[in-house]
Amino acid sequence: MPLLRVEAEKLSNNILEQGVIEEIIDNDAMFALLPFKRIVGKAYVYNREKSLSEGAFLDPYDVVPEGGADFDEVVAKLRILIGDVDIDNFLDETMSDTNDQTAIQIAAKAKGMSRKFQRTLATGNSGTDPKSFDGIAELCADNQVISADGDGEALTFERLDQLLRAVPLGADALVMRGGTHDAILAMLRNLGGTTPDHVTLPGTGINVPAYRRTPIIINDFLPGDEVHAAGTKTASIYAVRFNEADGMHGIFGGPQAGLRVSHVGTVQNKDVERYRMKWYVGTALKSTKSLARLKGITNI
Repeated sequence: MPLLRVEAEKLSNNILEQGVIEEIIDNDAMFALLPFKRIVGKAYVYNREKSLSEGAFLDPYDVVPEGGADFDEVVAKLRILIGDVDIDNFLDETMSDTNDQTAIQIAAKAKGMSRKFQRTLATGNSGTDPKSFDGIAELCADNQVISADGDGEALTFERLDQLLRAVPLGADALVMRGGTHDAILAMLRNLGGTTPDHVTLPGTGINVPAYRRTPIIINDFLPGDEVHAAGTKTASIYAVRFNEADGMHGIFGGPQAGLRVSHVGTVQNKDVERYRMKWYVGTALKSTKSLARLKGITNI
Protein backbone atom coordinates (compact mmCIF):
# COMPACT_ATOMS: atom_id res chain seq x y z
CA MET A 1 0.00 0.00 0.00
CA PRO A 2 1.41 3.45 -0.93
CA LEU A 3 2.07 6.15 1.65
CA LEU A 4 -1.31 7.84 2.10
CA ARG A 5 -1.90 11.45 3.09
CA VAL A 6 -3.64 10.44 6.31
CA GLU A 7 -0.60 8.42 7.39
CA ALA A 8 1.87 11.13 6.36
CA GLU A 9 0.02 13.76 8.38
CA LYS A 10 0.41 11.64 11.52
CA LEU A 11 4.17 12.00 11.12
CA SER A 12 4.13 15.76 10.37
CA ASN A 13 3.32 17.88 13.40
CA ASN A 14 5.21 20.71 15.04
CA ILE A 15 4.71 19.28 18.53
CA LEU A 16 5.23 15.63 17.63
CA GLU A 17 8.12 13.87 19.32
CA GLN A 18 10.66 12.94 16.67
CA GLY A 19 10.66 9.27 15.82
CA VAL A 20 8.05 6.53 15.95
CA ILE A 21 7.41 4.40 19.03
CA GLU A 22 7.45 0.69 18.22
CA GLU A 23 4.27 -1.21 19.11
CA ILE A 24 4.79 -4.37 17.04
CA ILE A 25 7.47 -6.19 19.01
CA ASP A 26 8.28 -9.88 18.64
CA ASN A 27 10.63 -12.28 20.38
CA ASP A 28 12.63 -14.45 17.98
CA ALA A 29 16.19 -15.18 19.07
CA MET A 30 16.23 -18.11 16.64
CA PHE A 31 16.66 -15.59 13.81
CA ALA A 32 19.76 -14.23 15.56
CA LEU A 33 21.25 -17.71 15.97
CA LEU A 34 20.61 -18.91 12.41
CA PRO A 35 23.80 -18.87 10.30
CA PHE A 36 23.61 -18.15 6.57
CA LYS A 37 25.54 -19.62 3.66
CA ARG A 38 25.87 -17.85 0.32
CA ILE A 39 25.17 -20.01 -2.70
CA VAL A 40 25.60 -19.44 -6.42
CA GLY A 41 22.66 -20.65 -8.46
CA LYS A 42 18.98 -21.07 -7.64
CA ALA A 43 19.35 -24.10 -5.35
CA TYR A 44 21.72 -25.71 -2.88
CA VAL A 45 22.35 -29.44 -3.28
CA TYR A 46 23.94 -31.63 -0.61
CA ASN A 47 24.05 -35.32 0.32
CA ARG A 48 22.88 -37.04 3.51
CA GLU A 49 23.99 -40.46 4.68
CA LYS A 50 21.33 -43.08 3.99
CA SER A 51 23.04 -46.36 4.88
CA LEU A 52 26.52 -47.60 5.76
CA SER A 53 28.27 -50.81 4.76
CA GLU A 54 29.71 -52.81 7.64
CA GLY A 55 32.39 -55.46 7.64
CA ALA A 56 31.99 -59.09 8.75
CA PHE A 57 33.80 -61.70 10.85
CA LEU A 58 35.18 -64.49 8.62
CA ASP A 59 36.84 -67.85 8.75
CA PRO A 60 40.03 -68.47 6.74
CA TYR A 61 39.42 -68.52 2.97
CA ASP A 62 35.93 -67.01 3.27
CA VAL A 63 34.92 -64.52 0.62
CA VAL A 64 35.31 -60.93 1.81
CA PRO A 65 32.00 -59.06 1.42
CA GLU A 66 31.96 -55.78 -0.44
CA GLY A 67 29.62 -52.87 0.08
CA GLY A 68 29.53 -49.12 -0.04
CA ALA A 69 27.53 -46.35 1.58
CA ASP A 70 24.31 -44.96 0.13
CA PHE A 71 23.30 -41.29 0.18
CA ASP A 72 20.19 -39.18 -0.31
CA GLU A 73 20.45 -36.03 -2.43
CA VAL A 74 18.73 -33.04 -0.84
CA VAL A 75 17.82 -29.87 -2.74
CA ALA A 76 17.19 -26.60 -0.88
CA LYS A 77 15.77 -23.92 -3.18
CA LEU A 78 16.14 -20.17 -2.94
CA ARG A 79 12.89 -18.24 -2.72
CA ILE A 80 12.16 -14.60 -3.54
CA LEU A 81 10.96 -12.45 -0.64
CA ILE A 82 10.15 -9.06 -2.14
CA GLY A 83 7.98 -5.98 -1.67
CA ASP A 84 7.62 -2.35 -2.79
CA VAL A 85 6.78 0.83 -0.92
CA ASP A 86 5.64 4.01 -2.71
CA ILE A 87 6.36 7.48 -1.26
CA ASP A 88 4.30 10.39 -2.60
CA ASN A 89 6.70 13.22 -3.51
CA PHE A 90 4.34 15.94 -2.27
CA LEU A 91 3.93 14.30 1.12
CA ASP A 92 7.65 13.57 1.42
CA GLU A 93 8.71 17.12 0.54
CA THR A 94 6.09 19.00 2.56
CA MET A 95 5.59 16.76 5.60
CA SER A 96 9.09 15.69 6.55
CA ASP A 97 9.49 18.54 9.04
CA THR A 98 9.61 16.28 12.10
CA ASN A 99 10.06 12.80 10.64
CA ASP A 100 11.71 11.85 7.37
CA GLN A 101 8.75 10.24 5.60
CA THR A 102 10.90 8.17 3.26
CA ALA A 103 13.25 6.90 5.96
CA ILE A 104 10.42 5.93 8.28
CA GLN A 105 8.44 4.12 5.61
CA ILE A 106 11.51 2.18 4.43
CA ALA A 107 12.37 1.22 8.02
CA ALA A 108 8.79 0.09 8.64
CA LYS A 109 8.79 -1.91 5.41
CA ALA A 110 12.03 -3.61 6.42
CA LYS A 111 10.51 -4.52 9.79
CA GLY A 112 7.40 -5.93 8.13
CA MET A 113 9.40 -8.02 5.69
CA SER A 114 11.64 -9.28 8.49
CA ARG A 115 8.53 -10.41 10.34
CA LYS A 116 7.40 -12.24 7.20
CA PHE A 117 10.72 -14.07 7.07
CA GLN A 118 10.62 -14.92 10.77
CA ARG A 119 7.05 -16.18 10.55
CA THR A 120 7.98 -18.36 7.58
CA LEU A 121 11.02 -19.64 9.46
CA ALA A 122 8.61 -20.91 12.12
CA THR A 123 5.64 -22.08 10.05
CA GLY A 124 6.63 -22.09 6.35
CA ASN A 125 5.42 -24.99 4.21
CA SER A 126 6.46 -25.20 0.57
CA GLY A 127 3.88 -27.95 0.08
CA THR A 128 1.00 -25.55 0.67
CA ASP A 129 2.82 -22.45 -0.65
CA PRO A 130 5.29 -23.49 -3.38
CA LYS A 131 6.69 -19.94 -3.57
CA SER A 132 7.81 -20.09 0.06
CA PHE A 133 10.49 -22.08 1.89
CA ASP A 134 10.07 -24.72 4.59
CA GLY A 135 10.14 -23.58 8.19
CA ILE A 136 11.30 -25.46 11.24
CA ALA A 137 8.20 -27.66 11.51
CA GLU A 138 8.43 -28.91 7.92
CA LEU A 139 12.20 -29.42 8.07
CA CYS A 140 11.86 -31.76 11.04
CA ALA A 141 11.90 -35.42 9.96
CA ASP A 142 8.96 -37.60 10.98
CA ASN A 143 11.17 -39.92 13.02
CA GLN A 144 12.44 -36.91 14.99
CA VAL A 145 8.96 -35.97 16.24
CA ILE A 146 8.05 -36.89 19.82
CA SER A 147 4.29 -36.82 20.47
CA ALA A 148 2.64 -36.11 23.80
CA ASP A 149 0.11 -38.59 25.12
CA GLY A 150 -3.62 -38.27 24.57
CA ASP A 151 -4.97 -34.90 23.53
CA GLY A 152 -1.86 -33.18 24.86
CA GLU A 153 0.02 -33.00 28.13
CA ALA A 154 1.71 -30.51 30.41
CA LEU A 155 5.46 -30.20 30.00
CA THR A 156 7.76 -32.28 32.22
CA PHE A 157 11.52 -32.47 32.67
CA GLU A 158 11.37 -36.05 31.40
CA ARG A 159 9.96 -34.85 28.09
CA LEU A 160 12.66 -32.18 27.79
CA ASP A 161 15.31 -34.85 28.42
CA GLN A 162 13.76 -37.03 25.73
CA LEU A 163 13.77 -34.12 23.29
CA LEU A 164 17.44 -33.30 23.92
CA ARG A 165 18.45 -36.94 23.47
CA ALA A 166 16.95 -36.82 19.98
CA VAL A 167 19.77 -34.43 18.94
CA PRO A 168 22.77 -36.67 19.70
CA LEU A 169 25.51 -34.16 18.80
CA GLY A 170 23.97 -31.55 21.07
CA ALA A 171 21.32 -28.89 20.53
CA ASP A 172 22.28 -25.22 20.46
CA ALA A 173 18.85 -24.09 21.67
CA LEU A 174 15.42 -25.14 22.85
CA VAL A 175 12.93 -23.04 20.86
CA MET A 176 9.41 -22.51 22.22
CA ARG A 177 6.54 -20.13 22.82
CA GLY A 178 6.55 -17.68 25.72
CA GLY A 179 4.00 -19.64 27.74
CA THR A 180 6.07 -22.82 27.46
CA HIS A 181 9.18 -20.87 28.49
CA ASP A 182 7.34 -19.61 31.60
CA ALA A 183 6.23 -23.15 32.43
CA ILE A 184 9.86 -24.33 32.60
CA LEU A 185 10.74 -21.50 34.97
CA ALA A 186 7.74 -22.41 37.15
CA MET A 187 8.81 -26.08 37.17
CA LEU A 188 12.24 -25.05 38.44
CA ARG A 189 10.78 -22.81 41.14
CA ASN A 190 8.54 -25.67 42.31
CA LEU A 191 11.65 -27.74 42.99
CA GLY A 192 12.25 -25.52 46.00
CA GLY A 193 13.88 -22.25 45.03
CA THR A 194 15.92 -23.63 42.15
CA THR A 195 16.69 -20.96 39.56
CA PRO A 196 17.77 -21.77 36.01
CA ASP A 197 21.30 -21.35 34.79
CA HIS A 198 21.79 -18.50 32.35
CA VAL A 199 23.97 -18.56 29.25
CA THR A 200 24.92 -15.93 26.69
CA LEU A 201 23.71 -16.52 23.16
CA PRO A 202 26.73 -16.58 20.81
CA GLY A 203 27.22 -13.38 18.88
CA THR A 204 24.34 -11.55 20.56
CA GLY A 205 25.41 -10.74 24.12
CA ILE A 206 21.89 -11.72 25.25
CA ASN A 207 21.57 -13.72 28.48
CA VAL A 208 18.80 -16.33 28.49
CA PRO A 209 17.77 -19.14 30.82
CA ALA A 210 19.12 -22.60 30.09
CA TYR A 211 18.12 -26.19 30.77
CA ARG A 212 21.08 -28.57 31.03
CA ARG A 213 23.24 -25.75 29.63
CA THR A 214 21.03 -25.53 26.52
CA PRO A 215 19.64 -22.01 25.93
CA ILE A 216 15.87 -21.62 26.19
CA ILE A 217 14.70 -19.09 23.61
CA ILE A 218 11.26 -17.68 22.87
CA ASN A 219 9.79 -17.56 19.39
CA ASP A 220 6.52 -15.63 19.21
CA PHE A 221 5.84 -16.90 15.70
CA LEU A 222 5.33 -20.52 16.77
CA PRO A 223 1.59 -21.30 16.81
CA GLY A 224 -0.32 -22.02 20.01
CA ASP A 225 -3.29 -23.65 18.31
CA GLU A 226 -1.77 -26.85 16.94
CA VAL A 227 -4.18 -29.78 16.72
CA HIS A 228 -3.07 -32.87 18.65
CA ALA A 229 -5.58 -35.73 18.59
CA ALA A 230 -8.74 -34.01 19.92
CA GLY A 231 -6.77 -31.17 21.48
CA THR A 232 -6.78 -27.88 19.58
CA LYS A 233 -4.72 -25.68 21.91
CA THR A 234 -1.26 -27.21 21.98
CA ALA A 235 2.23 -26.09 21.00
CA SER A 236 5.58 -27.59 20.04
CA ILE A 237 9.10 -27.29 21.41
CA TYR A 238 12.12 -27.70 19.14
CA ALA A 239 15.66 -28.76 19.92
CA VAL A 240 17.89 -27.30 17.20
CA ARG A 241 21.52 -27.53 16.26
CA PHE A 242 22.60 -24.45 14.26
CA ASN A 243 25.61 -24.63 11.93
CA GLU A 244 26.54 -25.00 8.26
CA ALA A 245 28.30 -28.36 8.65
CA ASP A 246 25.61 -30.69 10.01
CA GLY A 247 22.87 -28.45 11.41
CA MET A 248 20.14 -26.08 10.36
CA HIS A 249 21.11 -22.90 8.52
CA GLY A 250 19.85 -20.35 6.04
CA ILE A 251 20.93 -19.93 2.44
CA PHE A 252 20.96 -16.75 0.39
CA GLY A 253 21.77 -15.58 -3.10
CA GLY A 254 23.32 -12.30 -4.10
CA PRO A 255 26.16 -10.29 -2.60
CA GLN A 256 24.99 -10.28 1.03
CA ALA A 257 22.60 -11.84 3.51
CA GLY A 258 19.62 -9.79 4.61
CA LEU A 259 17.20 -7.40 3.00
CA ARG A 260 18.48 -5.15 0.21
CA VAL A 261 16.84 -1.85 -0.74
CA SER A 262 16.90 -0.34 -4.22
CA HIS A 263 15.39 2.89 -5.56
CA VAL A 264 13.19 1.86 -8.48
CA GLY A 265 12.40 5.45 -9.42
CA THR A 266 9.32 7.49 -10.30
CA VAL A 267 6.21 5.48 -11.04
CA GLN A 268 4.99 6.28 -14.56
CA ASN A 269 1.42 7.29 -13.76
CA LYS A 270 1.91 8.66 -10.23
CA ASP A 271 3.98 11.38 -8.57
CA VAL A 272 5.60 8.86 -6.27
CA GLU A 273 9.04 7.35 -5.73
CA ARG A 274 9.11 3.57 -5.48
CA TYR A 275 11.56 1.64 -3.33
CA ARG A 276 11.97 -2.12 -3.58
CA MET A 277 13.10 -4.45 -0.83
CA LYS A 278 14.14 -8.04 -1.54
CA TRP A 279 15.96 -11.07 -0.25
CA TYR A 280 16.72 -14.30 -2.12
CA VAL A 281 16.60 -16.71 0.78
CA GLY A 282 15.83 -20.25 1.93
CA THR A 283 16.58 -22.84 4.61
CA ALA A 284 18.58 -26.05 4.76
CA LEU A 285 18.92 -28.87 7.28
CA LYS A 286 22.07 -30.94 6.81
CA SER A 287 21.50 -33.82 9.25
CA THR A 288 17.99 -34.81 10.23
CA LYS A 289 19.45 -35.58 13.68
CA SER A 290 20.10 -31.86 14.21
CA LEU A 291 16.42 -31.00 14.66
CA ALA A 292 13.81 -32.61 16.92
CA ARG A 293 10.26 -31.66 17.85
CA LEU A 294 8.16 -32.30 20.93
CA LYS A 295 4.51 -31.73 20.00
CA GLY A 296 1.26 -31.72 21.95
CA ILE A 297 2.37 -29.53 24.88
CA THR A 298 -0.49 -27.71 26.58
CA ASN A 299 1.68 -24.99 28.19
CA ILE A 300 1.20 -22.37 25.49
